[in-house]
Amino acid sequence: MLSSSIAPNYVVMLASQLNGSDARMSMAVQSAIDLGFPVRGRTVARDHGYALYAAISRLIPAVHGATWIGIHGIAGKRATPGELTLDPTATLRVRIPPDKIGVLRALAGATLDVAGHRIEVGAPIVHTLAPAAVLDARIVLIRFTGGLSKPFDPAAFAQRFVAEAQRQLTSHGIRGELALCGRRSLSVAGRRVIGYSVRVLGLSPEDSLTLQIQGLGGKRVMGCGIFSPSSDQGEGPYDHE
Repeated sequence: MLSSSIAPNYVVMLASQLNGSDARMSMAVQSAIDLGFPVRGRTVARDHGYALYAAISRLIPAVHGATWIGIHGIAGKRATPGELTLDPTATLRVRIPPDKIGVLRALAGATLDVAGHRIEVGAPIVHTLAPAAVLDARIVLIRFTGGLSKPFDPAAFAQRFVAEAQRQLTSHGIRGELALCGRRSLSVAGRRVIGYSVRVLGLSPEDSLTLQIQGLGGKRVMGCGIFSPSSDQGEGPYDHE
């Protein structure tokens, strides 16, 4: 089970890391962490963001509708067009404020039913957010006033998407170069929602941490709009369009 000593130890760790940092960096680093739970299982649906959120919410009702949590998709290797194989290092990560660690205690040792796939969850490790000049989000979903045009116009959709994403970056005081890296989609309660894989480049350390904390767009509880330093993390949990 999750040790009650994690939160106090984390505060001490933060204090040592923040020595000599400016006020904005201090505020950003203390605002969020990634809590990584090792998981065991055979496979999971490639498009599992909604199902994973539902499974965690059934176990921990406080997660349902919460705005303080972002739930990363579980990475794996493609087994079939619709499934990922989980390897021994597979991890369920959640991005949360440090003071919410206790809310997620019940995850450690639990078995989740993720749309028929059995996932066993281990004891978590705290990961601090690290600034990086380039951040990626596997999928970002942005809701437009008035909905999408019909028939669907890919070029117009991309233009509106970039404009709104840039507006959100600006509203958080973030300066960086935004790039779309392919259209992707997510199934939400049987409905297909379209977004983009997004990369933001040229970020200062402060802006990098702010973007990791704030994210872009909606449905962070389903793995959307969560940014991390660019890396090869295996096959992603969302479908290319």
